[in-house]
Amino acid sequence: MSIPLRWRLLDVVTGASLADCMDVDGLFVDRRFPSEPLYERYTLLSCAPSGPLLAAIDGTGPAWFGNFVLEGAHVPHRPVSERCGDPCQSCYDIVEELLDARVVGYRPAAEGLGLLDIDLQGHRRDDENNCRGSVPPAVFGYRLFASSTANGSVEETLAGECGDIAGLFHERPDAWPPGPPLTLLGCLPGPTGSIEAELAHVRVDGTIHKMGWGQRVCGSVVATRPSVLGDDLVDIRLDVRIPEPMAANDRPLWDMWRAGGPTEPNLWAKLDRSDRYLWVRAAELHRSHGPDKPAGTVYHLDGRYVTDYDAFYCAMGEAVNGPGGWFGGDPFWLHENVATGGGGATPGFRMIWHHSEVARTHLVSGYDRKSWLPAVTFDDLVRYLTEDGVQLELR
Repeated sequence: MSIPLRWRLLDVVTGASLADCMDVDGLFVDRRFPSEPLYERYTLLSCAPSGPLLAAIDGTGPAWFGNFVLEGAHVPHRPVSERCGDPCQSCYDIVEELLDARVVGYRPAAEGLGLLDIDLQGHRRDDENNCRGSVPPAVFGYRLFASSTANGSVEETLAGECGDIAGLFHERPDAWPPGPPLTLLGCLPGPTGSIEAELAHVRVDGTIHKMGWGQRVCGSVVATRPSVLGDDLVDIRLDVRIPEPMAANDRPLWDMWRAGGPTEPNLWAKLDRSDRYLWVRAAELHRSHGPDKPAGTVYHLDGRYVTDYDAFYCAMGEAVNGPGGWFGGDPFWLHENVATGGGGATPGFRMIWHHSEVARTHLVSGYDRKSWLPAVTFDDLVRYLTEDGVQLELR
């Protein structure tokens, strides 16, 4: 077959090829992921507020305080970066985190004693703690911490204690519901029995690019039938679903990379921010791993369309590695590529950021409702680059 099949399953232990197929029914679904967060109302019961929570009640501070952490009152407080979480059991140094939270009401608690029942509005961070938020942890009260989003950093401030919280622990729809059962369409005769495989995207030039954990295939073959997609090909039905399927509207993006990738810069500019994020992910998955360009190379960042955080990474990747290029998608990988190399540019390079006023205007302080963290600003990006040795010229 002159054109390689589109998808390949690779054994997670040995890396051996288990199956090649033309398509995967159940990988792309007619939904948008992740789904929009479900805003809910919670009540902190028998609460003794302090700090920013007290200020929100007495009017000396804002009612909105970004993110809100509840943890068991009997355990030492630890910063977010040091916490862990067992899905259903006893890792209670972090219990729950509420995002985009604000005070919407309060009243005296039933037992008096100066305590309050305080109503919050926000949404739960989608994580595995406490059986995905469906089962209350075995704790006796909570300590409360408000996360400040000032000055581009996260600082947690003690906000009081409460005896219980109502409205938080219940079943919710998955933010990223699994897709339908998978069928591998148009396969060369492939696996039988149980499989545990990584899914890889195969381009027309034969290069193979592994997908992420969210697209792993772990299950069993339940049926095989002749395929209508070609002689000697079969369709293989599995009893497994993709943990994080992709939206059907995003399939053209993968078709473009399969055919060789973008052929001109700024094709991402017409996309919204969510799809720009997917563009950066596709660029990372499909990137080539060649040597860094020579020291002294000057890079030109086209800033005309850098109107959001993910647009910066689209433009940065293309400045260094051409159309569809990747040079990081978050501060960690930006730092790794800039400071240590390996992303296409020898460290200490010079970069000219054209039309930088666009990003200066749009990337400003605030709360980022994509990352649910303080917004990364234009000044932050300039600082990241210059502190890691980039000779940056803003035009």
